[in-house]
Amino acid sequence: MKNPLLANPVLAKKLDQTLGAYRVNGKTLPGIPSAAERDALVAQMVDSVARINYVRMIAKRHISRERLNPKNIKMFDPLRAAILHMRDGNEDEAFWLVFLFVHCGKHLTKGYGLLRMVYGALDDDFVWTWERFTQYPNDFSVWLGQHMDTILQRRREFPFGNHRKYESIEQLDVVLASYAVWIASNNSHRQFIAAAKAKVGDNPKVLFDYLYKNMDAVHRFGRTAKFDYLTMLGKIGLVDIEPPVAYLVHATGPVRGARLLFSGAVDNNALSKQRLEQLSVDLEATLGVGMQVIEDSLCNWQKSQAQYVPFRG
Repeated sequence: MKNPLLANPVLAKKLDQTLGAYRVNGKTLPGIPSAAERDALVAQMVDSVARINYVRMIAKRHISRERLNPKNIKMFDPLRAAILHMRDGNEDEAFWLVFLFVHCGKHLTKGYGLLRMVYGALDDDFVWTWERFTQYPNDFSVWLGQHMDTILQRRREFPFGNHRKYESIEQLDVVLASYAVWIASNNSHRQFIAAAKAKVGDNPKVLFDYLYKNMDAVHRFGRTAKFDYLTMLGKIGLVDIEPPVAYLVHATGPVRGARLLFSGAVDNNALSKQRLEQLSVDLEATLGVGMQVIEDSLCNWQKSQAQYVPFRG
């Protein structure tokens, strides 16, 4: 288990010093009373920064076109495929793949098995591209029903990722159709984003917040899914957006982390979620790591408060 503190000692030192000196109402942060807790939190923050930078880095590199093919078990990669489509000017397919990536997730052992099954149409000789899915809006539901017995017999090959582990294969058509309706009301993703900018402007944080709230229209997409989808769009460069807050009001893990950090206990309800949200925003303004790092690191840190343990969603 590689410690992120060793991977980026400069950033780790800066965060350690800043957190050690940080004060709320003149007091140190209750959740990091010793070096052990502070080291664990810093390690989670550095780890989160590294994961974000990794996505941004691959967006600048050469990518093999084999990454586009969901039939290629070893090579297919939805994020790299999205980047390639973006470079090719096929932004609709890029957005679509990011959405499918977030909804299906990546399983620890089965990888993109579920996403490949959905996007690659199981064993059929076509792909459920954005164009095919939206041109014939009822066909996916019919196809899913026709293949459901086979899919359920092989469902161990197609698990959802950790963040979506409570989702149902039987609801796939409903979720995907609701996303298509959400976007296709403006004909394309680019026109959808243009319409959003016409309403709220192009400030990255304001636009993120508008899209986050507007995405309630997508079935089964709650706080985590919306946050993951929109932040990923920003990381690969499809839209210039960034979260203004950690959206703690409907959160669980990140709220526990915020309560621990700012009150000293994960179950201390003395601070409202709204107050925790503001404290998190204030902390980020000092650390300068971005709200995604705050959200991600608090969620992971509260699971192991005095020792760094990598957690992957």
